[in-house]
Amino acid sequence: MCGIAGIVYESRGTDGPDWVGLRASLEGISDASTTPEAPPDDLLDNLEAAIVGLRGLGAMESLWQNGVLVDLLEQGARDLADWESRSRAAVLAPTRTTPTDLLERWNSLWVRCRDLAWTLERDVLGCLDRVRALLPENLTRDERARYEAWKMAAVLENIGRLEVRGRDSLGISALVAFQDAASYRRFRESLGPAGLAPEWSERSSGRDLLNRAIRVDEVSDRPSLLFSYKVAEEVGALGDNVHTLRQELRADELMWAAFTAPGTTTNTWSHTRWASNGIISQANCHPVDEETLNDPASRSNGPWIAAALNGDVDNYQELVAHLERETGRRISPRITTDAKIIPVMVDHYRRQMGDLGAAFRRAVAEFEGSTAIVMHSSLEPDRVYLALRGSGQSMFVGLCQGGYTFASELYGIVEQTSRFLRMDGTTERVPGQPETAGQVLVLERKASGLLEGIEAWSVDGHRLELQESDVRVAEITTRDINRGQHEHFLLKEIFDAPESVAKTLQGKFILPAQGQDDEVTVNLGPEVFPTPLVEKVKARKIRRVLLIGQGTAAVAGDAVCSMMERSLSGAGIEIRAVKATELSGYAMEQDMSETLVLAVSQSGTTTDTNRTVDLVRSRGATVIGIVNRRNSDLVYKVDGVLYTSDGRDIEMSVASTKAFYSQVVAGYLIGLHLALLLGTLSHRDIRRELQELERLPQKMTSILETRGRIRELAERFATTRRDWAVVGSGCTRAAADEIRIKLSELCYKSIATDYIEDKKHIDLSSEPLTLVCAAGLSLMALRDAVKEVAIFKSHKSLPIVICTEGFDAFEPYAAGVVYVPRASENASVLLNTVVGHLWGYYCALAIDHGAVRLRSARALAVRHLASESGLALTPSTLKQLLTIGRAFQDDLKNGRMNSSLSVDSGVALSLLFQYFTGAQPLRQLTQDFQKEATRDSLADTMVTCLSRAIQELSRPIDAIKHQAKTITVGISRSDEAIEGALFQALQDLEVPPEAVPYRDLALMRALTPALKAVAGATVYEVEGLGALGDVGPEARIRVLRKTGIAADLRSRADQGHPLVGTKQRVVSTRTTYVGRGRNDNRPLMMIPVLPSGQVENLILLHLRFVEDLPAEDKLQLLRDLSNRYEDLKSLVEEANLIWRDDFVQALKVEDLVTLPVDDLAERLLNFSAMRA
Repeated sequence: MCGIAGIVYESRGTDGPDWVGLRASLEGISDASTTPEAPPDDLLDNLEAAIVGLRGLGAMESLWQNGVLVDLLEQGARDLADWESRSRAAVLAPTRTTPTDLLERWNSLWVRCRDLAWTLERDVLGCLDRVRALLPENLTRDERARYEAWKMAAVLENIGRLEVRGRDSLGISALVAFQDAASYRRFRESLGPAGLAPEWSERSSGRDLLNRAIRVDEVSDRPSLLFSYKVAEEVGALGDNVHTLRQELRADELMWAAFTAPGTTTNTWSHTRWASNGIISQANCHPVDEETLNDPASRSNGPWIAAALNGDVDNYQELVAHLERETGRRISPRITTDAKIIPVMVDHYRRQMGDLGAAFRRAVAEFEGSTAIVMHSSLEPDRVYLALRGSGQSMFVGLCQGGYTFASELYGIVEQTSRFLRMDGTTERVPGQPETAGQVLVLERKASGLLEGIEAWSVDGHRLELQESDVRVAEITTRDINRGQHEHFLLKEIFDAPESVAKTLQGKFILPAQGQDDEVTVNLGPEVFPTPLVEKVKARKIRRVLLIGQGTAAVAGDAVCSMMERSLSGAGIEIRAVKATELSGYAMEQDMSETLVLAVSQSGTTTDTNRTVDLVRSRGATVIGIVNRRNSDLVYKVDGVLYTSDGRDIEMSVASTKAFYSQVVAGYLIGLHLALLLGTLSHRDIRRELQELERLPQKMTSILETRGRIRELAERFATTRRDWAVVGSGCTRAAADEIRIKLSELCYKSIATDYIEDKKHIDLSSEPLTLVCAAGLSLMALRDAVKEVAIFKSHKSLPIVICTEGFDAFEPYAAGVVYVPRASENASVLLNTVVGHLWGYYCALAIDHGAVRLRSARALAVRHLASESGLALTPSTLKQLLTIGRAFQDDLKNGRMNSSLSVDSGVALSLLFQYFTGAQPLRQLTQDFQKEATRDSLADTMVTCLSRAIQELSRPIDAIKHQAKTITVGISRSDEAIEGALFQALQDLEVPPEAVPYRDLALMRALTPALKAVAGATVYEVEGLGALGDVGPEARIRVLRKTGIAADLRSRADQGHPLVGTKQRVVSTRTTYVGRGRNDNRPLMMIPVLPSGQVENLILLHLRFVEDLPAEDKLQLLRDLSNRYEDLKSLVEEANLIWRDDFVQALKVEDLVTLPVDDLAERLLNFSAMRA
């Protein structure tokens, strides 16, 4: 989990905004309408358009020089906030019922209003402050220096936002290119009078790319410098590394001298790292360069290449070994990050091919694993190369006025632009060939941020055309990713939950005044609850309600289902919560016209849920979406939408929390609306439930304010038990399921959930730490729960109970009790969840605390290994290690590592710490660890064991391992249209695609452009196969059906025949055959059909090919057909004929596909001889 952020920018063409128009738009805010019936939808349009120009360099220059403009923006931000406050008070007045369509329009306006105010105050004016903080005092009047400071400030701010994904080290790679050799010479000559020559010599002569190192290319047409800045610290807080490098950059006179030298250009990127390969050191911090040992070209002041990596190069060791065998080049033992192989391999292929771009693509194609890569080089100083492969990483490119920003997360570019491209690392250019998946983009400084200026390639070397349709508009701003004063995004989002609930409820119901018996109004208009659905509900034509979702959204459906079962009792409606994938895969009905489906999704882009919605609607179901994001995919698939919160509630932590609360509350509103329509609850009961929901945010806040008790219990017990469980009954079971998900995500544990009363029948023998969700249970259920907790305690479990205040019967039996305010059964589900989410957060912190001390010990050991002098540990360092060792052994002895540290890691570290106390002699290292008995070997072993223990104990809160939010693959289910003559033939023969082996489907896709038609088909039944599908003497085939030209062809299998020849081979290997008939030489295809894993039918298709194809398509066809291209090329070259790709023009399309490769080679050789 790492982060990349950078900028490629052209200083020209960066005019500022239309200040006159901007002033007019801002001054119009104060007088804008706040009349609830007339939301001024176009009020902010002009302002949004004008603000685009504020993001660029021109605006910064204008603001720098004109304080009046600064005042204008400051006042504009205040006016926007004031107008939102006044309009909100008018629209949400307690006595007013605003229709939901108007309310949604107002909500949209308010979100946009807050975005604009934030952009003015934090992005535009904040950027001005950040430039001032970075720029040396003596350069504030230098326009070029301000330009470079503006770019660098953007990179620092963007990478700072990505530190949430990893922060043990941070690096910056800044390229400075001179116009020509003369301008570089003048720069070098200027260093002497400035007193910078000695510093230049020292920084440009080091071997490793460490902090403040300078790489020099003096031999290229445009001499170039690489300024490297690095910080590697095991222990620290978010923001520390960025702050350190900001101070480093501000004080670097050499860098500013190069940046401001006449005729220079720059590009810069940065990388923040959470080490998965290699120790945490400056040498392993990215950027890394191409320099190796045993290479005469190293440090010759020639071309250099610098790169950074997100992800892992899984075949790193294999590539290193191959490089050393082939060239003798070795990577320095001080550098152990797998990222180092990237610039080294690019350099290796560049020397062979003479083309940096081709070398980059070839190297990327060789890297196994999920990778996101950035690279720049003195060979092409105006370009930055980006690559993406696999589903575990991401890369975004922002299109700005005057240049590009790029980052591995969307929130790393949105301060500069809302328009972006998302790189595609998973789509196979040739379906069925995973080696063709991945993308390379080349950003050109002179392209000025234009789409057509981006060079796009597939990883396997094919040019790609980018279209305007590839450009997306971000739905988030930097406002959505502000952590505020909270230590982690997760905690901030838990604290946001009460406001999210309040926003979801606002304007959705009207309660009569105190003491009045007027009817309750649930305000869900036709945009949420379509009029035809209302009529069907009233006419009792809805017989089933299904709540669908995946993950947390599915659990929210469980909670709403429980509420609806009670609220709609007696209505004769089946109510069920089911995973979207379970419904689409196993529970679909042909006629679902009497079904109402509530589809729950935080993002509205969950593939599994959206595909299921398509399927149920095609069968007549009515669908209401409960979704957080406007304009998301789900919004356009459903009949009605109820937005949670204000229609855009972003969560930065991978473990989602606040979405659950608003999803449940939204579902409750729909349930109460149904109860009102059906008359299953009285107005009095509905009013009581709505009043409970209205008070819910305040009760949630009261738990947050008293969270100290939860933290105390987590710190005391979380680290003491390896096995955990969460239990709940009735309404609280859904809370238990949601808490279990978050505990698993945050604490890296497989955790059981059970009903309270059932736990004693299952696994109490594991003596788990058990969280009991009991708040909201009836008095009778509470008394039974007390008995169950007493049983838990007697079986040596550690029960922590969440209970309603005023009921203290759990105290004698629970290890701890957390009390929450009294609330209704429905509202209590969410109060249990608030405690559970905080419990998960503090448990993860408690486990991670064990890693904190060990990180300090590892930093000391690494410092020793990284030392140039190789000196022994100093007394002060040894004392620090001993202190950490004693604390670790104390924790181990007292069970405070039981939760997550493996036994072998604990034993190894205990033993290693004894070497530092003197209890173990150094010579014993060989026997204990099979290592050489030296100080360096001891330190290296210590680092290895510490790293393993830290990995076991680390809980990074906001960024979890194997984070599912980066995986975008979902179900496809049935009904997927696959086009082409072959697929149409299968469809006509009623053969489903899933009955054909996947590799054969890929072959059929590859053949599609070459086929004109399928002329006929024969369907055979295969009989007499063995139990495992093996072919024996009893195997036979029999014709079942013939179509097209096959109808007039006689076959020995018309009455049945033994399975022999090519057909036997196809059945035996379960592989499709493409070739020619033995007797009639007709082109044909034989496809095995395996609906249940064994061949049941054989399909023979008679093919008609197109007359010709362009040479490029013919070549692609050969490449897609196994190894035909390489085999054909090899056979031709073996005959001493130099291969040319245009040879394929001499061959017919039909022959390319159906003839043996030997025959094709012979034809080409004959053709060449005739031409000669």
